[in-house]
Amino acid sequence: MHRLAKWLLIGSLLSFLFSRTAGAVIDLDLWHELALALEVVETGSVPWQDHFAYTPKLDIVVHHEWGAGMIGYGLMRAFGSAGILGAKYALIFGLASICWCVARQRGAGVLATGIVAFAAIILGDHSFSTIRAQMYSYLLTGLLLWGFDRDRTGDRRWLAGLLILFPLWVNLHGGCLVGVGLLGAHWFEQFLRRQPHRHLLAAGVSLIPLALLNPWGWHYHAYLARAITMKRPQIAEWSPLWVEGGLHHLLAFGGSVLFAWLVLHDGRWRKCSGILLFAVTALAGVKSQRFLVFYAIVYACYLPGMVRQTEIGHELMRFWWKWKKALVAAFAAASVILVGQGVRLEPWRLRIPSHQVPQLGPHVIFPVGAVNYLSENHFHGNVFVPFGWGSYVMWKLGPEVQISFDSRYEVAYPDWRMEEDEDFYDARGDWMQVLSKYPTDLVLAPNKTKVALVIDSVKGWRRVYRDTQCSMFARDGVDLPIVETDAVLPDGVFP
Repeated sequence: MHRLAKWLLIGSLLSFLFSRTAGAVIDLDLWHELALALEVVETGSVPWQDHFAYTPKLDIVVHHEWGAGMIGYGLMRAFGSAGILGAKYALIFGLASICWCVARQRGAGVLATGIVAFAAIILGDHSFSTIRAQMYSYLLTGLLLWGFDRDRTGDRRWLAGLLILFPLWVNLHGGCLVGVGLLGAHWFEQFLRRQPHRHLLAAGVSLIPLALLNPWGWHYHAYLARAITMKRPQIAEWSPLWVEGGLHHLLAFGGSVLFAWLVLHDGRWRKCSGILLFAVTALAGVKSQRFLVFYAIVYACYLPGMVRQTEIGHELMRFWWKWKKALVAAFAAASVILVGQGVRLEPWRLRIPSHQVPQLGPHVIFPVGAVNYLSENHFHGNVFVPFGWGSYVMWKLGPEVQISFDSRYEVAYPDWRMEEDEDFYDARGDWMQVLSKYPTDLVLAPNKTKVALVIDSVKGWRRVYRDTQCSMFARDGVDLPIVETDAVLPDGVFP
């Protein structure tokens, strides 16, 4: 019965993770990654300049996710949407396996690991879209934490893996900088504990030249310096947890901190190796939701091992043995219910939604109808687009269609482009000057934006397309038919 309860607990956790990540709405960043990958394949080199936008761009465009785009492009060509979905689930459940193994190797009991993992899944679930380059950083962070544990035992072989994988990390995602920060925190904690630490300092220094192994050389370092100091008030995931965080994330974070305090108070935190990483990632997660998942990973790896040594751990074990028959039934029922919830989201179907799908919850939608309209009419020219739609238009219609802006943001555009874009769509200030400032042929606007209500009153502009989600306006001289529909449009087709 004990073994059965243990396996059913693991099954219920996997089912919970599956139910929280089964929605397969494509991530908007994948489009610009695929567009760049296609350009690399066609030209045989990684470009330093942007060839997708007609508005001002940076002189050198360091696309730190280019490696993730190449993987995505290869999977798309070989397996279609199944390749993208397979990579998503492999990264998610690969990370879960690493966290489980690290926690268990630190002496964690099954029940304690399960309780902590439950909160960690809630904290990180918003980060596992289909498919974000950040997910490679999450997986490599889990491996890094495993390496830190090997280091604490005196085993230095993990450093070879670090030196091999770090250049790969650099070319997959700029989150490699998180890895450097975690290594620095590990070194400082070992220094404070008067444990061997000089090899960690040497490893950290060696990462600086290793980061040069990318298509842009030292310009990559300059990009990272700009990216980490750049303010992003318009992007919700960069906002503090208390400003933009969902209620379930706030409750999960508060519960995780309370549970950690119950486990680590009375000086037990001094014996918890990795406590500095725990504190640093918790503070980073509060300051910016984007880093909350890194806290979840550290939390899932490190805290369960301390529970067994406390009175809470003893109480949990007594509860486990007393109620194991009831727990078997509860875990089995939970697994069935959670798998059913996940299956209803059709995790095998890569979605490019043209409208909100209630069962998926809030999610990004794409201007599928407008893009199909432009494709059918063989439009060539420049389209002013909002932040979240630019990369989709870029992939579907480029290079014949050039865009004004997209979700690469700090990668390709000057800082002020975001504010200029928002002012335009809010019809704020001298927004009309944008229409003459850039050689714009069409404006694509969500119907809910203010500019969609007023732009057709501007001389020289007229509406040529409207559906339930967006409208498109053309300047005089652009010959396009007028199309209006109130029908619910079908989802887009990948790729």
